[in-house]
Amino acid sequence: MPRYYFHFTDGAHWFTDGNGQELSGLRAVRRHALKDVRALKMALCERNAHDFSEWIMAVVDASGRTLFAIGFDLRPRPVPMEFLAAERQDA
Repeated sequence: MPRYYFHFTDGAHWFTDGNGQELSGLRAVRRHALKDVRALKMALCERNAHDFSEWIMAVVDASGRTLFAIGFDLRPRPVPMEFLAAERQDA
């Protein structure tokens, strides 16, 4: 099964998923990403961080290609330029 990585950022802080998750395909990847975003929001709320407007999760495949990004409002977002720059450096 392919491995996918779920990175997230608020634009100033970057948190990378070094382990990834083996999932069967894009439907499973999207479901996993939505579950992770919800869990992260809950964890951050416990620390009194309530402004999620800048938070984004980017999903990357094992080759380093960014598949999609979603905001913590669960809406699609443009892929952060930092991810695209990293992809170009790896190519």
